[in-house]
Amino acid sequence: MTYLAGMKTYKAIIQLTSDDPKVHRSMIRQIGNLLAHLGKTVDVRIVCHGASMPFCISAGNTFAGDITALLNQHVTIAACRNMLVANGAAPTDLIEGIEVIPSGIAELVILQQEGWSYVKAG
Repeated sequence: MTYLAGMKTYKAIIQLTSDDPKVHRSMIRQIGNLLAHLGKTVDVRIVCHGASMPFCISAGNTFAGDITALLNQHVTIAACRNMLVANGAAPTDLIEGIEVIPSGIAELVILQQEGWSYVKAG
């Protein structure tokens, strides 16, 4: 694996705007592949905004176990406060460990300017 030479730290920001469970499943699988190949040399941050609220909420979430597993692997999951407000949700409605950020789109712009690689889920 030549991309691990020198143990460079990679930074990947993944944008999730979909409410489609197929997109959620695919993204979880892709992150698993990323972690399998780059391990501790990659920081992964998922930014959830737009219609992605079902991925973040704890009630009835079929991906809750997968999400908790990602969080336990030091994947950061961030939910847009604007999305919460638009859906009448509170931070307490989220799966434990998901952080709240002021604006998903602003987070994407800021982190890309800081050198994070952008990936669109789906």
